[in-house]
Amino acid sequence: MESRFTHHFGTNYVPTDEEIEVLGADLLCRTEELTRIDGRIRELSEQRDKLLAYIEPRQALISHPRRLPLDILEAIFLACLPTGRNAVMSAQEAPLLLCRICSAWRTAALSMPRLWASLHIPIAFIYAKSDTRRPALEQWLTRAAASAMRLSLCNMSTPWDVSSTSDDEVAALVELVAKFSPRWQNVEFTWMTSSNAAARALAGIHTPRLESFTFAGHLSDFSHFDQVLNSPRLRAVSLSSSKLALVPTLPIAWHQLTTLVIHSAQEGRSSISLADFISLFGRCPQLVSFQVALRVEDPPFDYRSLSVTMSFLEEFTVVPSYLYFHNWYLACIMHCVSMPKLRRFHFPILESVGSESDNFSLASVGEKYPLLEDLAIHLASLNSQALLNVLHSFPALTRLVANACPLLRGDGDVWNSDWDSQRDSCGTARLLETLLDTTVCPQLRELEIMEAKALNKHTLVTFLSARVQVESASQLRSLSISFQTAWDDSKHSTIPHLSPAEREYYCSLGLTISFFPHTPPKHPDAPSPWTGLPL
Repeated sequence: MESRFTHHFGTNYVPTDEEIEVLGADLLCRTEELTRIDGRIRELSEQRDKLLAYIEPRQALISHPRRLPLDILEAIFLACLPTGRNAVMSAQEAPLLLCRICSAWRTAALSMPRLWASLHIPIAFIYAKSDTRRPALEQWLTRAAASAMRLSLCNMSTPWDVSSTSDDEVAALVELVAKFSPRWQNVEFTWMTSSNAAARALAGIHTPRLESFTFAGHLSDFSHFDQVLNSPRLRAVSLSSSKLALVPTLPIAWHQLTTLVIHSAQEGRSSISLADFISLFGRCPQLVSFQVALRVEDPPFDYRSLSVTMSFLEEFTVVPSYLYFHNWYLACIMHCVSMPKLRRFHFPILESVGSESDNFSLASVGEKYPLLEDLAIHLASLNSQALLNVLHSFPALTRLVANACPLLRGDGDVWNSDWDSQRDSCGTARLLETLLDTTVCPQLRELEIMEAKALNKHTLVTFLSARVQVESASQLRSLSISFQTAWDDSKHSTIPHLSPAEREYYCSLGLTISFFPHTPPKHPDAPSPWTGLPL
């Protein structure tokens, strides 16, 4: 029967009456069989549903998550917390998210103090459109019990909260957090718009477990921090203030610090003397990391009699505040301070501009510290030969950060001296062409270029071909370039386009490539639990 009609399937053939009778009899038989099978399927489905209804609740009783010991469950919950920052008061993230899974997990989560030992507190969010968030904040801090706490309190000035929180409200929230000061381990107070009122709330508190303290704000009196800055376990201090000249006079336990960060809260206005700057090294013999963002305004002086040895310093970073450092400052610091373990060096100097005293360069740093692995340079301050000399002087370099934006004068304009106008217009291409020679920085694995103006794809591909080789154990592993978008709105940045196939090829060789426009972060429309956190 099947072979008799199969050659007509899919055609316009019209069966005869006899054939229709034969096919009808056959289909009737087959349809009866299909009905019988469908009935059997429904019967089996009903049996299956009954078995599932029997099995599922009993299987849940013996499930592994139900039988997890509380310490294992706590380890899993702790692994769910955000890394690199504190937790936030949002049901979209742990630990609050874990409380919404089931009643058992909610009970378990609320009984785990370490799960509640970190919190980011945006003051505008706490007071915005809710009377329940402040009590919820107190409950959160109370749940941490005796655990060491990591807190960040933020009162950033944004378009929507310029006047949303009063000085009294800020001080009240700081007083609430200060009640738990005996359990503080790492604490940050960031951009307090009413710094003096908030600081008074911190006067006389007891912080025996404090290891890291950060304050950023316009504060004229640090005396309220005397107890905090003398905590017996304090190892890391970060201060951002409009009164940097006061920092060297603070009663900090300098001798026990391993990390020191000093920033100017008013760009271009706050400064510190070079003598005080160098003296900070001598007062902190245990420093491992030293980061500063400030202005140094000393005239040249005889620094040859000064000598400081930093036996443990591995990172030295200077972030410019409006004005870039000249070679003379670097010469002073390199002469006065010995850093035998230095591995990371970021110092935004200008190369020689013609002055006889400006005779110290980054290449000299490389000669003094040949094992340095992480370096930041400013491409606009280096001509082609100086760039080659600098890169050749750091043979152990594994990470290079290059800033390609124009240099600035003290008034904020682009540096337009004859010296700078001789520099190449596209420092990014110049850098990649220099690195085509694999004997230059032979150990380079990470390259980051900031605020690039443009980049030709041919230059990029040629560079990658030279630096990404399967047989090379020290080949480039990461390339990240941010492109300028705001220097001239009438022009558009040229970002090289790599096809998906090209990206997949480089990925197969172990290289990560990231291109993105350099745009300023945008403020959210309303305060949120994440307000003040790095984007």
